Formats: sequence, C-alpha cells, structure tokens
Amino acid sequence: MNSSKSEDDNYVWSFGYGSNMDVKALQTKKHVKIIDHTAAVLRDYRLSFTVRGIPLVEPSYASLTRSHGSEVHGVAFRMSKESMEELDRTESGYNKEVNSLYGYDGRTISGFVYVPKREPTGEWAPSARYLGVLCKGGKAAGLNSDYLDKLAATPTYQPVEWVLGMRSSRPPPDSLPEVTVDQLSQHVTEAAGYRVACLGYVVQPFAKPWFASHIGRDLTTRMLYQYHGVSMDDNDDRGRPPYPLVTSLSNQELDFITAWLDHYQGGRSDDGVNNLGKIVGFLKEFKGQQLSKSTTFVLPLTTN
Repeated sequence: MNSSKSEDDNYVWSFGYGSNMDVKALQTKKHVKIIDHTAAVLRDYRLSFTVRGIPLVEPSYASLTRSHGSEVHGVAFRMSKESMEELDRTESGYNKEVNSLYGYDGRTISGFVYVPKREPTGEWAPSARYLGVLCKGGKAAGLNSDYLDKLAATPTYQPVEWVLGMRSSRPPPDSLPEVTVDQLSQHVTEAAGYRVACLGYVVQPFAKPWFASHIGRDLTTRMLYQYHGVSMDDNDDRGRPPYPLVTSLSNQELDFITAWLDHYQGGRSDDGVNNLGKIVGFLKEFKGQQLSKSTTFVLPLTTN
C-alpha cells in the first residue's frame, strides 16, 4: 500500500482546455509523458481569450474566466512530476489552481488547471491558426459536438485598417537594396542593429525582438512550420535556402506568415504612425528562389 501511494505521488493530473487538448502534440512538442487521459469538464468557468499574445499575429491565448453554471470541456491528463515541471516552464504565463474535473468516462479527478496570473482587463480575438489548433485538439479528444461547434464559431483576429494600409504600401522587392543571408546573420546585436526578415523583406524593428531565435534570419519557413504544427526547433534551417515558393502557399498560410511581417514592422505601434519598424532591404537568396519558380523545399510531416 505504501509503495502504491509512493507511486501515485510521482504523478499528477492536469486539465488541457487550449492547445494542451492535443495529447499527441503535448508529448511530441512539449515533451510531456502522458500516463492516462480522458475528455473531461471543468465546471463554473468559461473559455475566454484574455491572455495577451503577440501583437498583430497571435493577439490572445486561451484562458479561463469564472462563470457560475458554465462549463469548459477539455482533456484531463495524468503525467509525471518531471513532465509537470517541463510543462510549467512552457506555461509560465499562468498560475495553477486545483479543481475537480469530471471525466466523460464517469471519473471525478482532482487536478490542477492553468489560470490567469492577474485579473483579465479585456478579451481579444485569437488568430485563426490558434483557434484551429484548439478545434483540432478538441475533435481528436472526442469533445461534445455542441461545444466544438460553439468553439469553432469564435471570431478570429482580422487586421485593422492601418495594418492593411501598411501591407499595401510595402515597396516592391526590386526597389530595395539586396541583403544576403550572411549579411543578415551579422545583425544580431544592438550595436550591429537588429534585423529580422520575413517573406524576404528585411526589417529593422522598432525595438529588440522578443524572440532571440528570430534575430538575424528570415522567418518564412519557420512560421510555415508553426502554422502546420511542425517542430520549429527540430527542423530549424536558420532562415537559409531552400525556401517555399510564395505562389505555392495557401491564402491561410500566406496570411499567417504575413502577420509576422506585420508584427516586426508595426507590432510596437498602436496607430501605424508611431513606433514603426523600417523595411531596409530584401533578401537576395529569397528573391532568387522566387524568381526561379523552383524549390527543393519540402514541408516535414506534422507532429500534431
């Protein structure tokens, strides 16, 4: 009995209601070793999008708001404490709270739930990509169809007028100085001047980028990986050729990647006038790939 209790003490239950509903992705991308899982309900909360995300790309992430009589459907999953520590690092923007989880299989489970660190000040539409991740994970988990229909109907982020104006006023690639991959890779410090490229456009951001992995390279392929749930780090090419052909991208793929270009050009601005980044060139190798109308780029198999 003591041995069994000791074994139980090494495992904990949690509740995934956002991207953590996808059990396969939890294991392959977030390195969580799942011992058991079941579709489940968390009572007296509603799903909300109150955690601020990345301006102009991923405006918000899923969260919970107390709401008497409401329900959030998701996945209760059991994992090792080592996996919990790994997941805590990934979900560092949340606090944890223990709640009762009501499994579709009839079990009542005590597990922790990630909740906002501070009282929400507003709610923002999620990106279409992020909402798609939630819907895919919920469907794979076998969540209630009415709940999934309501989730799928959530309004998603649409760029405002000044962002659309910024897009339409970007200069043609041929009018910009050519920047090579090697030249771009030198711009990784404040002294050198930070540079980030996306869809070939080389941008001098208004402020230091939040993501070190984005500095001094093109993001097109990396963001295409993110859109499809492919591990970005495991497949990172550091922004070097071969690149995907822009003409072969779907409207949804191109819109998501373009949003990252929006972010580095205008993510620190509230009005499209102040605090803007500056387009300073176009990536030579990216332009050559597009003009050739040929590429050896192949999207790796997805992991979620």
